[in-house]
Amino acid sequence: MNGLSAELSDRVQAFLEGDLRGELAVESLAQDLADFLDGKPVDVLRELLDTLREAGGYGLSLRLLSRAWAGSPSDNLAGELAEDWIGTLLHGLSDRAAASEVALAVVPDALNRGAAFASDLGDLLLAWGLRDEAAPLVTFAAERNPGDLSAQFNLGVLLKFRGEWARCADVFRAVVTGRKDPAAQWNLGIACTALRDFASARTAWKAVGLAVPESDGDFARPGERVPVRLPTAPGAPVGAEVVWGDRLCPARVRLTGVPRYGGPAGFGDILLVDGVPVGETQLGDQTVPILEHLAVFAAAGGRLFRLRTPKGVRLMPGTTAEIATALRGSGFAAADWRGVGPASDAVGVVLPEGARPEALAAVVERICAHLPLRCPELNAELGQAADASDLSAW
Repeated sequence: MNGLSAELSDRVQAFLEGDLRGELAVESLAQDLADFLDGKPVDVLRELLDTLREAGGYGLSLRLLSRAWAGSPSDNLAGELAEDWIGTLLHGLSDRAAASEVALAVVPDALNRGAAFASDLGDLLLAWGLRDEAAPLVTFAAERNPGDLSAQFNLGVLLKFRGEWARCADVFRAVVTGRKDPAAQWNLGIACTALRDFASARTAWKAVGLAVPESDGDFARPGERVPVRLPTAPGAPVGAEVVWGDRLCPARVRLTGVPRYGGPAGFGDILLVDGVPVGETQLGDQTVPILEHLAVFAAAGGRLFRLRTPKGVRLMPGTTAEIATALRGSGFAAADWRGVGPASDAVGVVLPEGARPEALAAVVERICAHLPLRCPELNAELGQAADASDLSAW
C-alpha cells in the first residue's frame, strides 16, 4: 500500500480481515497511519482511503478522515474529506444520524473557508437530503454572493422545503431572469401554485415546455395517477409511506389512498408536491416516479379510524379486502392494510368532515359483527369503553 512499512501493511490487512480487535488497537493503528501520512503528498492519503473504502474498512477510514480534517487541510482537500466523511456514514454505513452529526460539526470551519466553499458543501448536503445541516451554508453563500445564481438556486430550494413561498418565488424569479434554467422554472411554478398565483404558475410551466390551458383550475391529464411519499407520525414503525393520488396540475395531487401512519395528510387532501422524484414504483406494467410531499394545499377534513385485530390474531386471507370494499360500498373511503407494516390485520376507514361517528359505527358493526376487529378510538368517540391494550398501535 504505497510506501507503508511491512508492519503497518500487515496491521491494516489484519484489520480488514477482522483479526485486529479492540478499540485501542484500531485507534493505535489509525494514529500510526496518520503519523505515516504526515508530510506525504495528498495522493498517498487518497490512495489509502480508496483502498479502505473499496474493502469496506470504514472503521479505519473514518478515523483517518477525522484526523485529516483536524489538520487544517487546503480548501480543495477539505471538500474531498467532508464529502468522503459524510458520504461514508450516509451511504456506506446508512447511519443518517451520524452523518448529520458530522455535517453539523464541520459547518463552522466550512463557513470560515468562505462563500464558495460553503456553497459547494451546502449544495452537496442538499443533494443528500441533509437540509437542516445545509441551511447555514446555503444561506451564508447566498447572502455573500447575491449574484451567484447557483447559490441563489440552492437558497430557493431551501426556502421551498421550509414552505417560505413568497421568498422562494422571488429567489427563483431572479434565477430564471439571469439564466435559462428549467429546474428553477419548475420550482417557480411550485412556489406560485402554493401562493395561488396560478397565472404565474402557468407561465412557469409553459417555459419548461408543458402545454397548459388558460385556466386557474385543474389541468392535469384525466386519470393520471401519482404516488406521493408522506412523512409519518412520531412513533410510527416507518419514517415514510407512499400513498397514491390523482394529479391536478404539475404541483398538486389529491390523495385517493388512505395514509396509515398518521402523517401530515389524509384521504382527499390536496397536496403540494415536489417535481424531483424520490424513488420509483410500479403502476401496472409501468414504472412511475414517486414525488415528495411539500405541504397540504387544501385539507378535506376527514378523520381516520383504524380497525385492528388483537396481536397475534389473523383473519382469513381476503377478509380485510372484503371489509374495505364493503365500507366503500357504504359511502366511506377505506383501505385494506393487510401486509402493510405491522403483522396484525388492519383496515383504515375515513369519517368525512361533517359526518356523525354514529353512522360509521353502525356500518362497522354491521360489516364486522362476527370478526375480531376493533376500533377503540371510534368507541371512545361515542363515549364507550375503549380498551386497546392488546391491539397494535397502528
